[in-house]
Amino acid sequence: MVVACAAATVCYAQQDAEPFSIADSLTHGRFTMELRPRYNHIEESNYTDVTDGYTARVRLGWVTAPYHGLRATLEGINTSHPGYAHFNDDPSHIADSPYPLLPDPKYTGVNQAFVDYAGEEGFRARVGRQIVRLENQRWVSDNDFRQIPQVFQGIAAGYDGFENTRLSASYFDRVRTTSGVTNKLRLTLLDAAWNPWPDHSLSLYGIFHDQAQNGAFTGFADNSYRVIGTKAEGTAWRFDGGIEVPYVAEYAQQHPYANGDSHIDAPYWRVGAGLATQAWTVRADHEVKGSNHGVYGVQMPLTDFYRYNGWTLNFFVTPPQGLRDDWLTLRWAVGPVTLYGETHRFHSDYGSLDFGREQDLGVTWQVIPGLDARLQHARYDPGPGLRDATIRKTWLTVTYIY
Repeated sequence: MVVACAAATVCYAQQDAEPFSIADSLTHGRFTMELRPRYNHIEESNYTDVTDGYTARVRLGWVTAPYHGLRATLEGINTSHPGYAHFNDDPSHIADSPYPLLPDPKYTGVNQAFVDYAGEEGFRARVGRQIVRLENQRWVSDNDFRQIPQVFQGIAAGYDGFENTRLSASYFDRVRTTSGVTNKLRLTLLDAAWNPWPDHSLSLYGIFHDQAQNGAFTGFADNSYRVIGTKAEGTAWRFDGGIEVPYVAEYAQQHPYANGDSHIDAPYWRVGAGLATQAWTVRADHEVKGSNHGVYGVQMPLTDFYRYNGWTLNFFVTPPQGLRDDWLTLRWAVGPVTLYGETHRFHSDYGSLDFGREQDLGVTWQVIPGLDARLQHARYDPGPGLRDATIRKTWLTVTYIY
């Protein structure tokens, strides 16, 4: 079994016994549901008022039973602001609103709508509107912390017929953002993963993102880019008592693509390792989003913004000087409760600027299977001499999945 399959571009539903007809496929499907209310509290020193209020999302779907290797999924989504809502959810009003931005607008529409095909020889394909998670989601993700996930429209294919190998390729021409807006783009993803030894994975990926205004906010007229990268991860050693030594090492280069600005030219790399058991984790990571001599810093507009560089999103856009992030991660699970913490130290890649510190703390309680409650708090303080705001964010999220 290929370890990297879990992080590959395309995820596929389990195979079930096939029904006898298309009608049986429809009626013998399964219902899916997710309910996720959240309380939000945000304080930023450059705003006069405090963001405070509730958001929620409901996802309802139907997945058919497989029929001759085909399976269809249709899922709707509604996001709302139940109760009081003292916040601004519109990025166009950042400059004139007294409230810090909470980018979770109201939205009702189709979340996912796709057809899967699973062949007997290891070939898989998915066509339609779908969630996409490439590798460790550093470059492409659904950014699911937001109430409206990011989804893409197009076709994705994979092949795992070779031993210990997974190949994936996909092309998308639409993206619905976490603001509920659907935009055109041309996005091609290539991904190859190989397990040379048990517990070790090597991968090579390519990202070709042709979209002039893609959320990078660099000031360039065209931010289209391509990325070629490689990643090694796995478990270096295992010791008695269930202790493991996980590691990751990744390197990539970002360059202009299509008509992208010529200044888009910078490296990315990350190394990390630690100790882990089923009950606890201690690890350290160092990540560099490189800079082109202070003109351009590596941008990742399709990433999972809450997975990396801190929960406050102060580095939603990489500064032109680039970003160096050193962070320590701690996790401790006690029964149904998991405690989690990160501490970040930020510097520039060019110019030796001190960008400040951030601490993120969270606790998750699995009330019953399928029902979780999660409390999170994040604190960012800028480095000396910076004009950046101090940021304090708190969330309480309840998630029920059926």
